[in-house]
Formats: sequence, C-alpha cells, structure tokens
Amino acid sequence: MSIKKYLICMVLFLAISNTAFASKLPNDVWNFVKGQIPSAKQRFDSVITVSDDVMYIPLYPPSEKMVDKILIEYSYPEKSLSSFPEVVLLNNGYSLLKVFKDKDGNYTLTKKDDLPVKVRLGLMPQDMLTPPGLKIPESLKLTLGDLLIPSKEENTLTLNDSEKEKMKSPYNPVVKRNEFVPTVDFKDKKTLINPRNSKFLEVYDGTSQNPLYELKLSSMPLKILTSEKTKVALVLYWSGKNLEIIDLKDERTIATIPIDANATDVAYNKKENLAYVTSQNANSIYVISLDSMALVKVVRVDQKPSKIVYCEIDDTIAFYDEFLQKVFNVTRNGDDYSVQQMGTVNNVSKILADVANIYAISRTQNQLLIFDKVQGKLINTVELDKKPTDAIAFGTKLFILCSKEGYMDIFDTVEGKVISREQLSKDGFYSKMTLIPNENNILITGINAKNYLLYSLDKMEIVKRQESYIDVANIIIIDKAQKL
Repeated sequence: MSIKKYLICMVLFLAISNTAFASKLPNDVWNFVKGQIPSAKQRFDSVITVSDDVMYIPLYPPSEKMVDKILIEYSYPEKSLSSFPEVVLLNNGYSLLKVFKDKDGNYTLTKKDDLPVKVRLGLMPQDMLTPPGLKIPESLKLTLGDLLIPSKEENTLTLNDSEKEKMKSPYNPVVKRNEFVPTVDFKDKKTLINPRNSKFLEVYDGTSQNPLYELKLSSMPLKILTSEKTKVALVLYWSGKNLEIIDLKDERTIATIPIDANATDVAYNKKENLAYVTSQNANSIYVISLDSMALVKVVRVDQKPSKIVYCEIDDTIAFYDEFLQKVFNVTRNGDDYSVQQMGTVNNVSKILADVANIYAISRTQNQLLIFDKVQGKLINTVELDKKPTDAIAFGTKLFILCSKEGYMDIFDTVEGKVISREQLSKDGFYSKMTLIPNENNILITGINAKNYLLYSLDKMEIVKRQESYIDVANIIIIDKAQKL
C-alpha cells in the first residue's frame, strides 16, 4: 500500500472513530504546554493562543501513546516550545502547528513539506473555529478531516458597497446622516458602533469616516462587554436566553452560551478575565470566562439582580434588585458566595464600588447614595444634577454624567463631596461614557446629539468636540494589534 493510500485510510478511520472531536486537550499535553509557555491559553475548541501574534493548532493522533513523561520528539526548527517553533511533535503522538499571518492578512501553516509521517497522520479538532481563508500546504491537507475552511467572505459581515460608492462620489456631502467621524485620537483604534434600534455593529478602522462593513448580530444587543486581553466581546441581548462571544480580530461569533433567562447587566473582572452576567428572571449571576469562552459557574441568589459592579481590590460584587429596590454586596470565599443587604435606593441607573463603599446613583431622585460595606448601611446621600444616567470611577473620583442638561458631576470619594459641576453640552441627550483603552480619556455619546465628546479624566474637562450624525446605543473601542 502506498503512503498516500495509507494516510487516506488513517484519516477516514479517524473521522469514523471521532478521535478529534474532543474540545479540550488531554491534561498531560496541556500541562506540558503550560509548563513551557505559562502565558498560553486553551480556547474552547482546544486551539492554543499565546498572544495576538502566536497561535497553535493541535493535531490529534490516530491513537494516543501512553508515556510516563511528555517530551518533544521532533520540532522544526529544532528548538524548545517556549521559542515558538513552526511544528512540534510530542512523544505521545500529539502535534502542534503554528499559525502564521502574512502582510495580506492570509493565514497559513508551515511550508516544510518533509514532515514526519506522525505529524501528517494527525487530525485537526473537528469542532475547531478555523481562521477564515486558512491556507493548508499540500502535505497537510489530510489533517483537515471533515473540517471546512471558511473563506474571508463566509462570515456574518455585510459589506456596505453602496456606502463605498458614495465615498467615491465627488458630490458626496462632507457629513452624511448616520456618519461617525473619528478624529486623530482613533488613529490606532478599531471602533465598532451599534446604532440605536439596530442589530448591526458598524466597523470603523482608524479614522475612516464610513464603516468598512457591518457585523450582523443575532438580535438587538442590550450591552456589549469587551476584553482587551483576549480581544473578544460578550454580547447581551434584550430578548433571548443566549449570550454570544465575538472575536474582535476577525469579527466572527465564536461561542454561544445559553442561560436560563434573558440577561440584564454585566460587570468585568479584568484580573481573571471573567464576566459576571446578571439575570433577574433567573435569580442568578453567571460567571463567564473570556479566556475559555465558556460558562464556568452559576451563582443562584434569592434576589433578582439587575445592575452589577465588580470591585477588583477586595474581589467583591455588588448588585441592585430593581424589584426590591435594594442594594446588595456579595463576598466570595472560594466557590462560595455570600450576599449581604446594604439598603434601599429608587431607580438605580448605575452602581459603582471601591474597597470601602458601594455607590448607587438614583436617576429619578438625582442622588448619589453611599453604603458602607462593613457596616452594611447608608452613610451619605449626595445631591446631583438632573437625570444621572452613567458614571465611571477613576482613581478616587466618580465622574457622573447627568443627562437632562448635559452636566458632569465629579464626586471625590476622599473628600466626600461633589468638587466640580461642568456643563458639557446642551445639544442632545448624552447618556453613555466609554473609556478609551490605554488612555485616561472617555468618549461621551448620546441620542439625538450632533456631536460626540472627548473628555480627559486627568484634566477633568472636554478636550475635543466632534461632529457626528449617528445615535450610539453601544460602542466598542479597542487598540489595533497585529493580527495572527
């Protein structure tokens, strides 16, 4: 039997025996990889990610060889795994193939064509999220099995061809309806905007005035949380029991996570790259790993949590139950969560926390209510300007956006008082603040506003006012990093 026929038979055998349908690598293989590359993460489909520049696709062997200790049997070039070789063959039969991305954005694997037979007998995970347009060398084509490679066009993107044609027209107006006009501050950013009453994300690259394309979501999003660490977005929907995770590098949905009822809010644990999603109808807080793209725990509570915040300093969660109109603090001891009632607040629009206190903002009462975590009671009430809708904690200050007349109230948590009240704008209803990654600036957007505002948290003032003709419901801003 020729080697080609032998390889084909072995791959058919693999497909029938389901060997490579597992979604996680064996513990001994994964422990070996982590020992060599401590920063490595294993994705839900067993693909190994190290950084924006380094990713490995595992190849499952036809039959796993039992060994006392995992070692590298072959590598190309010959070097340790921590030096990121193109190909690694382990002594138990598993292989790792490094993914490359060229200057034209095409994904490919090693071009070496005389790889060991053990590597060519391997099979890629059959549930793998394949990089779009992945080019497989002829010597490795059999490793695909039944796995289909999507083209760059086979995704959920809808290209705005008509918009592109308008951009070419010499009669094109300077500012059009539904146009977002990024300034030089967005030069190294990718911006994704979900307009009001839309299930699309419009994708802007750098300072482009028109979206390059649109990403179609499953439904109208309620909130979108982003992880700068893994370049993904967690999408919560107004209706439906699913959460979705989108890869922001390739703008594709990579995971769907079912929950018991529709979500109501989300908070982010940056240190552990976890999202805490509340569902008041399910009386639950869902803990989502944005590393593994999976649900890792469901915290059942007696309350109906809606608004939520996470405090990294003391690893606590606070939430608001809008039915009871009460604020609660949640402490964690390992896998155990303990809930303590703080006090009553009417119509909370935002909840924040630090190591000592929980800060609840009442939209209808125009107040900031401060609860002491240790005493478990209200310790201060501060008057705010009308209709406070959003707030951001920065250092020892709370920046509170009061939307009715466009004021920014700045509360100093050390002095215990509002130290500044500045009118930002009278045009439109500004109601959302988004922190620009790796900067101490926030983007302020609103409904029926003819501008967006860039606000410096250091200077405590507006540093730029820019024309924009789009009503923003959700906005994502990420640093553009070199893709794989």
